[in-house]
Amino acid sequence: MMKEEDVKKLIDKLQYFDYDKVLNKVRKNVKKPSVLVTGGTGVGKSSLINHLFGMEVAATGSGKPMTERITRYEPENYDVVLYDTLGYEVGEDKQQQFYKDVIGFVKKANSQGEIKKHVHLAWYCISAANKRVTPTDLDAIAALAGLTEVCVVLTQIDAATMLELDEIKTVLQKKLPQTAVFMVSIDPRVPEEKMQWNELLGWSVDHLDAGLQLAFAQALGQELHVKHIQADKLIHRYVAAAAGAVVCPLPMTDSAALIAIQTTMATHLFNFWGIDRGTDKIKEIFVNVVISNTGRIFSRSILKFLPGAGSVAAAVVNSGVATSFTYAFGRAVNEVCYKTASRMAKGEKVDITSAFAMDVIMKLIQKYYKKAE
Repeated sequence: MMKEEDVKKLIDKLQYFDYDKVLNKVRKNVKKPSVLVTGGTGVGKSSLINHLFGMEVAATGSGKPMTERITRYEPENYDVVLYDTLGYEVGEDKQQQFYKDVIGFVKKANSQGEIKKHVHLAWYCISAANKRVTPTDLDAIAALAGLTEVCVVLTQIDAATMLELDEIKTVLQKKLPQTAVFMVSIDPRVPEEKMQWNELLGWSVDHLDAGLQLAFAQALGQELHVKHIQADKLIHRYVAAAAGAVVCPLPMTDSAALIAIQTTMATHLFNFWGIDRGTDKIKEIFVNVVISNTGRIFSRSILKFLPGAGSVAAAVVNSGVATSFTYAFGRAVNEVCYKTASRMAKGEKVDITSAFAMDVIMKLIQKYYKKAE
């Protein structure tokens, strides 16, 4: 059996934790979903993207023209590919050209063998401010439905009455009964209950392959409900890994692999919530406050939950303890990340050191460990 000082050495190794190296391992096999955002001119496509993903697409500088009308964006640190299209303008020739370009592009992309090059979702935007659905809209949506997963996003609903919105929806339901329609606005004066951001994102996740759902949620900067659901699934992946690491009971002193799983999970969650999109200083604080203390948190928790162990060196970790702690630790980190990301999304300044303080994490671990039992 190792001595207490050997356990301390094991825990202290975490001060040399390489955040970027661990994150690169986590992200190296990420499959990014592709979303086409299209519709007429002035329907609010850019505003939609900026709101949901928290980024100025046109200002990223990473746009790659795919055609004269379609630009591909793959912003750094966002696990999503966005195709932004120029809207069609009034005039039969211009509308026909829009239809030909957009439908032709999706048809060509989705005929390729590599799924990663496909357009996985299409959000067709129609402005409620225009008070109508054009034949071009109906033809384009119907054609897209035969090529990929498509829904209608009824934007700028603040510029229409409920009667006008109902009339637009009635036309869409009559002509395109199988196509989902979601009403949204970025105007803060619109009551929350009238908007369908969560429904839009829920539909999007449900219509993506399982391997793309987590990446889509990672890219979101607003409307965090869907993100929270995917984060829970992420935690359960690491809980399963913890169970596999402790097939047989093992001494706490041999739990380096388990601690590695937990530090990787914490890093994955921190990145998933987009908190590390700030400065390198934020990542440094996270490593110093959370990662470097993971071993201490683990050892203290084990002694608290296994009072008969007496000391860290004498503690024996079985599969039940390993999975319960990993679940509790994941939920604790996730809750702090969620609250922090929510505040950041509102433009608030957050003290990362205080938010992720060891005593905060410990209290949450105790709360969720009991739920896991």
